[in-house]
Amino acid sequence: MKRFFFLSLSFLCFSFSAFSQEKVKFMDFNYITTSLEEETLYQNKSPFTLLYFYNPECEDCTKIKKELSKNKDLEELIEKGVVMVLAILPDVEKEYWLDKKKFIPKTWKNCWIENDKPVIKTYLRTLPTFYLLDEEKYIFLTPNAQELLNWIKLKKSENNNN
Repeated sequence: MKRFFFLSLSFLCFSFSAFSQEKVKFMDFNYITTSLEEETLYQNKSPFTLLYFYNPECEDCTKIKKELSKNKDLEELIEKGVVMVLAILPDVEKEYWLDKKKFIPKTWKNCWIENDKPVIKTYLRTLPTFYLLDEEKYIFLTPNAQELLNWIKLKKSENNNN
């Protein structure tokens, strides 16, 4: 009986640690925009930054990009400066990225990272991948597409009530 209690208590402690709310800062990185200007993630001072890692040949990437680009709530949040969207095409040559620049809406920043291996190794497992960062670049959410759409709707509602 004592042994069972000990195992249960150990499991409970593990469960709590698995749901830790420790804030993690996204690594800073340099990127180039389609106007060939170099910027860094940490230079962006928007209250929220949405990192959208994609590939234009990925069906899921195309589907969610279309849904987001038609989303009036997201457009309003971008226009008001609440959210900045950084669309990043990882692991490609610069020429390929420039050739595909029409894939990304003009209100989003279309970005290319010359040395993207650290970002890929640390943050990417699949495409599309989203990271929602707060103003200090702490990871606020790592949503799937539906969670992201729900957050946009909630944030627009909060923004209109202020």
